[in-house]
Amino acid sequence: MSETEFLIGRSGLDLQDDFYPDDLPSEWRFDYYYNMFRTLSLPIDTDEDFDIVFDDLEEGDDEFELVVSIEENQLENIESLITPIDEHKDSFTLFCEVSKTPEDKVLKILDRYKYCLQSDNKLDLKLENKTVVGKELYFNNLPILYSSSAWDEKQMRNYIEQAAKINTKTILICKYAEAETLNKIRVISEILGF
Repeated sequence: MSETEFLIGRSGLDLQDDFYPDDLPSEWRFDYYYNMFRTLSLPIDTDEDFDIVFDDLEEGDDEFELVVSIEENQLENIESLITPIDEHKDSFTLFCEVSKTPEDKVLKILDRYKYCLQSDNKLDLKLENKTVVGKELYFNNLPILYSSSAWDEKQMRNYIEQAAKINTKTILICKYAEAETLNKIRVISEILGF
């Protein structure tokens, strides 16, 4: 029996498909999104106000997972990038797509946080590792499967069935998905029993 549970979300709050009410103030977007979905990825250098996001997280449901994403070329400056949100480190998981094993000094900094690295390559890391849909996931808390692809319903089902092999609670970020697509993915995962 599969232990997989998907937390489904997207990257950024800029949904374009009439998701937000027209009169919704921009500082309320996260709160509105938060009530509809269970995870969100924001880049470390986002224009969103992290203080508002963390305040909303402290007041809300423990089931929501915030992912703070970092580009591979930003890893060399990770310490200065992460300092402004360091006091909230229990409220987010760091995520980065990498092509090679990060340097030891970077790994030492990352070890202070919950994090997940995704790669197309096998890496030499002392972290839990899962291979799914051609991606290597290395993590110390929850696996994060991050996709930039747009799918039709058949592809969604195939992706979810393959991702279910992770067999644990998993964050599934569909980078450019709109609300309708996220809802379809959620429904398909529920129909499949995840």
